[in-house]
Amino acid sequence: MGVTTAGEAPLKSPVRASVIVKLNAAFLAFFLFAYMALLLHPKYSYLLDRGATSLVRCTFRDTCPPPSSQLPRKLGAMPANKVAAAAAERIVNAGRAPTMFDELRGRLRLGLVNMGRDDLLALGVEGEAVRVDFDRVSDVFRWSDLFPEWIDEEEDDEGPSCPELPMPDFSLYGDVDAVVASLPCNRTAPAGWNRDVFRLQVHLVAAHMAARKGRRDGGGAVGVVLRSECEPMMDLFPCDEAVGREGEWSMYRMDVRRLEEKLRLPVGSCNLAMPLWGSGGIHEVFNVSELSSSPPGAVRPRGREAYATVLHSSDTYLCGAIVLAQSIRRSGSTRDLVLLHDHTVSKPALRALTAAGWTPRKIKRIRNPHAAKGTYNEYNYSKFRLWQLTEYSRVVFVDADILVLRNLDALFRFPQLAAVGNDGSLFNSGVMVIEPSACTFDALVRGRRTIRSYNGGDQGFLNEVFVWWHRLPRRVNYLKNFWANTTGERALKERLFGADPPEVWSVHYLGMKPWTCYRDYDCNWNVADQRVYASDAAHRRWWQVYDQMGEAMRGPCRLSERRKVEIAWNRHVAQEVGYADQHWKINITDPRKWE
Repeated sequence: MGVTTAGEAPLKSPVRASVIVKLNAAFLAFFLFAYMALLLHPKYSYLLDRGATSLVRCTFRDTCPPPSSQLPRKLGAMPANKVAAAAAERIVNAGRAPTMFDELRGRLRLGLVNMGRDDLLALGVEGEAVRVDFDRVSDVFRWSDLFPEWIDEEEDDEGPSCPELPMPDFSLYGDVDAVVASLPCNRTAPAGWNRDVFRLQVHLVAAHMAARKGRRDGGGAVGVVLRSECEPMMDLFPCDEAVGREGEWSMYRMDVRRLEEKLRLPVGSCNLAMPLWGSGGIHEVFNVSELSSSPPGAVRPRGREAYATVLHSSDTYLCGAIVLAQSIRRSGSTRDLVLLHDHTVSKPALRALTAAGWTPRKIKRIRNPHAAKGTYNEYNYSKFRLWQLTEYSRVVFVDADILVLRNLDALFRFPQLAAVGNDGSLFNSGVMVIEPSACTFDALVRGRRTIRSYNGGDQGFLNEVFVWWHRLPRRVNYLKNFWANTTGERALKERLFGADPPEVWSVHYLGMKPWTCYRDYDCNWNVADQRVYASDAAHRRWWQVYDQMGEAMRGPCRLSERRKVEIAWNRHVAQEVGYADQHWKINITDPRKWE
């Protein structure tokens, strides 16, 4: 090696120079070959037609799409709220387009949501592309902002309200022949991928675009194509309107009137879907007949409708179901009453249920694979059978431990899934509006092994499937409990339970049920951890309906000898504790004590 002094240029040997020339020639040949391959190969040539920026597919903060063998990509943070179709969830798929896109070829206008024209060209889909721009919801926006645990539905202060979810200015866009949307699937979302606010926003933008700007076919339907690594929300895009699925793509023929019906509702459970108060203010309970005054064409024609309940695994709720049917009929409803039951319901019990008004329908139980054997939850997924009642357009499910006090027929005006709130962002499934569908039933059954219920029961499972639910006033399914355990709470609820005419639509009897007690008092008073459910007014209300039933219906309401012993023991313990309310010393006059 030569030695170089300061200020001198290094010397190159002839051998070194020739090696460098050969290496440069090799690199030049490689790049020329790669360029020609890109230019001539149809799979990649489309990239070269759009300039150098098109080759850089990850210039934004979203992650690059991995090969199909890798995990699904995650939705990254955006540098600004403006959603550019090429910046949000990219679709980079230069292979053959799904066959469902054959139906879109030749269309004049396609509305693109959360994607850009390049994405369609990459799939070989041509036509006039209309990109729908909107401000992406802020990252500080939480699911609980749209689905809070509590709202001021009684309007004690200013009443409930919903935060604004940014939507496009739809007046800027003309009609389109179909809407094509890319739905984000953020597996790391704080509330879970199915409770991601941005995901909901894209669903709603696509739904509004289809309802407002989609050209309808002869049957009043609009074409919508969705791409998602996760299942699209059945709340907005029901599976019975899907006409094709291929990989991550789903095509729908959306019934526009059905879609508009949903989009008129609040964006979340942050506001009531059904008003509580009438036009006269908070002292006038809302007259549900006002819901029938909608303008012609505002809602789609309705088919048959029914109330339904489910009995399985034991005879514990037989008496409750009988009184429930009688209370529905006493409210003035003439809708069908359908009882789903398993093999454990005896023939004498079926005769009593039929006399009460139910049309019995035998079902095969559905096992909850996550429940312990021998528990009630073991077969509580039998409730999925409600979605097999496809001869009805809507069904209002009512638990058998509920007493109806006012006509609930107005609930049939609301789409799936409407219910009252429970804990957190969840609904209570004791009273809920559903829309029977064979494919929805299949989806529920398929998901029973992979979807985990927060409480081990059907309520927790359904809350994972129907996340975009619609809040009904809690007076529709008024829970019999006194969680706050204050004098003010008890005074208010006891008044509501006993009000005549009724001020709540139904009472949901938590704790020990009225038919498992003597009629003389609510036996929840005598058990320490059940006293929170005790109410003399609600107890009397249930027995008023029982007293008007014929003898043919009362058989399943008898007390077993074991239950009589349990009641006597609880009275003894309550006396020993010395509860000041002294329900333990009330004289028993209920004739069932001696039957």
